[in-house]
Amino acid sequence: QACNEGRIPLLLFPGPRATVLEDTNAMEQLQAANYKSSAAKYLLIIVDGTWTQAKRMVRNSPALMQKCNPIQFTGTDDLSIYDAIRKQPDTHCLSTLESCVRTLKLLEPENAKTDEASKHLLDSLRSMIFTQLKYEEIHLQKNPDLIRNSLKLKAKKERQKNILSTTNISGIEGHTNAGDNEIERLPNGYRLRPLLESDAEFVDSRWPYRSKKSLVMIRKQIIADNVNATRTGYSSCLGIEHRGKLVGCVMRHTNGSIGILHVDEDHRRRRLGEILLSSATKALQQKNDPKYAFILEGNTASEALFTKMGWEKMYSGKKGTGKRRAKRLWECKGSG
Repeated sequence: QACNEGRIPLLLFPGPRATVLEDTNAMEQLQAANYKSSAAKYLLIIVDGTWTQAKRMVRNSPALMQKCNPIQFTGTDDLSIYDAIRKQPDTHCLSTLESCVRTLKLLEPENAKTDEASKHLLDSLRSMIFTQLKYEEIHLQKNPDLIRNSLKLKAKKERQKNILSTTNISGIEGHTNAGDNEIERLPNGYRLRPLLESDAEFVDSRWPYRSKKSLVMIRKQIIADNVNATRTGYSSCLGIEHRGKLVGCVMRHTNGSIGILHVDEDHRRRRLGEILLSSATKALQQKNDPKYAFILEGNTASEALFTKMGWEKMYSGKKGTGKRRAKRLWECKGSG
């Protein structure tokens, strides 16, 4: 039906007959030969599967090759974020959704909806990758005996670290909001990453005000932050780990305030608290959300840190003593 309406059927599949999308002359000839209008409308067909499956599907669908114009794009130096969970055949290979995004931008660069469509496609891919990484980590923690090839797993983790630290996805480093300064300030062996659902017990155990219901609350907030990060690209619930073990955290409460900022005793005096607070503040800044926190009167360590990072106490009333000490509102007016 689409072909009867005048659309040009395109099959994204590399090969000797495929028209290169970056070749302007070739694309103009393809359009002139198949469509008389100056504003061609395409029917883009993409085969989804592993490379072996894709080749088999195309080979077993001769009508597809007969009716469609095969197209391809040149290799790219961009790392495929899908490589974080499944190794690609070669460094220039992209996942199906990434290939779709690249194709759309080459086919219709002037279309106002191209960027919006690309964003939705990549957000879906980021969410899927992040979810798989999260449950893979939980699964391995619960079932360490299932690790059959430790060298292969170590290589995969290193690949994930390299990819996610250089791309803005909601995996590990992808949503840490860490700029170059934060990364450079991290001591050797430390890594900043979003908190996972499996980290909820660590966070709850370090919170002085935990209760019977706090673990459930923390777990729900981490999940909500992860979901939000797939849309915004920034996490507000962050952790720092050392040699694979979580040693610090910061949370954004359900009321929007920053809190539960903690670094284990053995890892203090390394500016880890500064990095956590700075990264969480930047997340709120990027999302145009208000930046505020509540600090218990007399918590001199937190007050000193927040003051150093550009935060201000908004009200100083009666201090109170003991359990009656008041929580004071602090705000960050700057960029964090």
